[in-house]
Amino acid sequence: MRRCLTIILLNVVPFFCVAKQYTVNSATQLKKLMNDLDAGDVIVWENGIYSNEQIVFYPNAKGTADHPIVLKAETPGKVIFDGNSHVNIYGVYLKFEGFTFKGECTLSDKSNPITVGLEKQSDGILPMYCSVSNCAIIDYTPTEASQKNNNYVEIKGTHNELDHCYFKGKTNKGPTVSIRYFEGDDFVKGSDQAPSTYHRIHHNYFGYRTYSENGGEQIRVGVSATSNTKGYNIIESNYFEDTRIEAEVISNKSCYNIYRFNNFFNNDGALVLRHGTHCLVYGNYINGQSDRRKSGGIRIVNNYQTVFNNYIENVEGGETSPMKGPLVLMSGMPGADVSDYNPADNALVANNVVVNSMGSPVKLSIGNTSKSASFIAPQGVVISGNLILKPIDNLNEDAVLFNADPSAKYLCQENYTNYTNLNASGFKSIAPDSLTIKNNLLANPVQLSPSIRNQLIARLKPFGLMLTLEELTQFNSQWILSKNDIGVNWDVE
Repeated sequence: MRRCLTIILLNVVPFFCVAKQYTVNSATQLKKLMNDLDAGDVIVWENGIYSNEQIVFYPNAKGTADHPIVLKAETPGKVIFDGNSHVNIYGVYLKFEGFTFKGECTLSDKSNPITVGLEKQSDGILPMYCSVSNCAIIDYTPTEASQKNNNYVEIKGTHNELDHCYFKGKTNKGPTVSIRYFEGDDFVKGSDQAPSTYHRIHHNYFGYRTYSENGGEQIRVGVSATSNTKGYNIIESNYFEDTRIEAEVISNKSCYNIYRFNNFFNNDGALVLRHGTHCLVYGNYINGQSDRRKSGGIRIVNNYQTVFNNYIENVEGGETSPMKGPLVLMSGMPGADVSDYNPADNALVANNVVVNSMGSPVKLSIGNTSKSASFIAPQGVVISGNLILKPIDNLNEDAVLFNADPSAKYLCQENYTNYTNLNASGFKSIAPDSLTIKNNLLANPVQLSPSIRNQLIARLKPFGLMLTLEELTQFNSQWILSKNDIGVNWDVE
C-alpha cells in the first residue's frame, strides 16, 4: 500500500506549482523578470501614465492552457502608454490584459503599439496560444501626412487570440488589425507554403477611422503574396462603425477563413473577400445607413467563396459605385498576378436577406476598371434562396440583378423579391406584407432545396462545422450585438 501511494505522489508532484506575482512599472523591470517566470505567474503593471516604454514580453518559460503567464494592468484602463511606447509578445500561452495606448504618438514607421510576435522571427509557429484582451488603443496614431505605415495590432504565429478590445481613431496608412503569415527565406510568392495560423478575433469594437487612399482597412487577414495560404482564422462577433473613405472594412487575403456574427453600422466600405478561396461569410448584420452614399455590403472575389444567411439593409453605395452594393460578385483579369483580381467562380450566395438598399442589390461580373480594360466573367455562380426587397421610395427602379457581362455563367433559383424589374429568371414575386417579422427582422421564406443544402454541408465540412437548417436559412436576432457585448469592460471615455 505504501509503495502504491509513493508512486501516486511521484506522479502528481511534478505537475504541482505555486504561481508567483510580481509588480513592475517599467519595461526595464519587466525585462529583468523574463528568466525568473514560470507557468502561472502574474506580472502586475502599476497604474500610471508612461511614455516611451518599449516592452518585450518574452519569458524564457512557457505557459500552459491552465497556467498561462499573465502581464496585466493593476486596474484595467489605468495603465496608459504614450509617446514611442509599444509591446512585443512572444512565447507560448501568454496573456496581455487591461492596457491603454492613447495620447501623443511618436511611433516610427512600421512600429505597432501591439505586436503578437517579434519583428524578425526564426519560424512561423511562435508566438502561439497568446492573447490580447481588454485593451484599448485610442487616437494613438501618426498623422496621414506623416506617411507612416503601421497597425494598431499585428498578429503573427499561430493559435493567438484578440478579444474584447477597443480601437478608435486611426488615421494613417495600414490596417487597424492585421494577421501576417510567415514568409521564410525560401518562401515563394503566391504559394501555399506559409503555415496555417488558426487565430481568433472576436468581441472587439472598431470605431471611427479614416484614411484617404487604399490601405485603411479595419481588419486585413493576410497580404497578396501569402493569399493562397490556408488560414483557418475566425473573425466573429466584432462591431464596426463609422469607418470612413476606405472601400474595405474587412479585407480577406487568404484561404479558409470564417467571418460570422460581425456587425457593421454606417461604414463607407464593405466586407470584401479580396484574395484567397474557400471562405465562409454567414450570420453577419450590415446596416449601411449613413447619408454619405458610400456604404457597401459583401464583395466577392476569387474562387469558391460561400456567403449565406447574412442580413443586409440600407446599403447606400450601390448608386454611386459599380463595386458597391449589398452583394457584388467580381470579374477577374486576364493573366492575373497574385495581387490582381480573379473571377468569383463557383461562388454560392444563398439565403441572405437584403432590404432597402440603393442600386441593384445583386451585381455580377463587375470589373475593376482602374486595374484593367478587359475582364473574365465569373463561372459556376449559384444565387439561391435570397430575399430581396426594394426601397419604399424607389421610383426609378433598378434591376434586381445586374450582370455586366453576358458570358457569365450563373444559376438563379428560388429567390424572393418585390422588385418588378426582373431581368433574370429564378426570382419569385412576394408581397412584403406577407412576410413574418420577428424582433424587427424579416424572416426568409426560403425552402432550402436538397441540392443547396448538400452544397452548404460540403463547404462547411473542411471547418468541422455542422449547422442546423435554421442556422443555414434564418437570421437570428441574437447575432445583432449590443455595445455592451463587445469591447473593454471599463469606461474608455
